[in-house]
Amino acid sequence: MISAGLLLLQTVGGRADPVLLYPVADTTLSENWAANNLGGLPFINAGTTQNFTTNRALLRFDLAGAIPAGSVITSVALTLEVTREPGDGYNLSDFGLHRVLRDWGEGDNVTPSGSTSPGSGAPADPGEANWFHRFASTANSWGIPGGEADVDYASLPSAAITIYGVGDSPYVFGSTPALVADAQLWLDQPQRNFGWMLISQSETLDFTARRFGSREDPLNTPYLSVDFISVPEPPAAALLLLGFIGAICGRRLRFGSLVF
Repeated sequence: MISAGLLLLQTVGGRADPVLLYPVADTTLSENWAANNLGGLPFINAGTTQNFTTNRALLRFDLAGAIPAGSVITSVALTLEVTREPGDGYNLSDFGLHRVLRDWGEGDNVTPSGSTSPGSGAPADPGEANWFHRFASTANSWGIPGGEADVDYASLPSAAITIYGVGDSPYVFGSTPALVADAQLWLDQPQRNFGWMLISQSETLDFTARRFGSREDPLNTPYLSVDFISVPEPPAAALLLLGFIGAICGRRLRFGSLVF
């Protein structure tokens, strides 16, 4: 009876499930437009321009809102679409996903119509991220402008791939143990979910800047593919069987205690 009960419990264990997530927040930190917020634009930028100004992108996904608590994440992959490359040719660069260590405000600013700089965004409103601040008009600045390693983001990337041009898009950051660990942390402790910062690993090299679709671009939205093993509640039949087994075991112990 006991072995049969254990067998039943084993059959109600978790199962593998996939889920596809889209960003709940994304924006660009632009050295060229350092006081501006770009959170409402249909793209995010990362890499260094021909003028040696740096861009870094921020992305955050809500795992705890889509995956049952207690689940075990087994695989994570991020897909990005490159929508623009430098017009005068580009240099190759690896781009890394660095786990962000402190909170930031996405903002929703877009470039004013008629502007000759479509990627400039607009001056950051209070609480919005820009090159200087995690939340503009507050004391919550980045450790250094654009973010400081091991203060604002992890110095080692959780994953890195080489980014070429538009023609080779989309680009997939395949699953790594570090990506899985990031996702598991955000599921278990959602208050520590500040997303990733996308950083060129060759920021001293010009012509590495790339434009990627953001969550405001319905055709080129980034997406996160997550595989996990859910841990469901035991079914009622299993709970009843456990109770029955417990009663039998307790009865045997009571009668056994009378024998010396």
